[in-house]
Amino acid sequence: MENYIGYAVAGLLALSAVLLGVLIPGGPIENRNFSHISPLKLGVFNVFLTILGIGSFALVYFSIVGAGPAFIAATLCGISYFLVYALDLGKIFPVSPDRMPRALFWIEVVGLILSIPLIFLSFVYIFMSKGGVNASGITSGTMIIVLAVMIVLGIGIVIFATKSAMRQSPNKANSADAKKRAAE
Repeated sequence: MENYIGYAVAGLLALSAVLLGVLIPGGPIENRNFSHISPLKLGVFNVFLTILGIGSFALVYFSIVGAGPAFIAATLCGISYFLVYALDLGKIFPVSPDRMPRALFWIEVVGLILSIPLIFLSFVYIFMSKGGVNASGITSGTMIIVLAVMIVLGIGIVIFATKSAMRQSPNKANSADAKKRAAE
């Protein structure tokens, strides 16, 4: 039974990370303007989202092998996904003057719904586990290489997402220029 729960948690983590990944600002879905939010706040938020997404992918392996601490981290990831989507859907943070695209809305609703079984199944595994597997079977050299790649990838994602979120869309910039010229 624990194996099936481990695979279910791994699948939910992977799906949640993919859904979050397609929402990177400047990508095909998330194109709202957040230039009114300070770059520091936006950067910190993007660091959090990047760690959540990449960390979820890393936890997929550890969930499959049944590493006990992975399910504690998976519970925290599920709670984080729930809060991120609930805060955005509830127009609490981050708030944009632009309307939320329909695709973004539905992806966030699906992500919010998926976070609930992720939290529940992670809790179930924690309470059912009889110690779990502690060794991951990965050599320390491999772990260092994977960690280095994840850090470099994460830094790139944060820089791209923060710059994209701070950039006004071309239509909005043109209309702002037109309003400025009309006022002169």
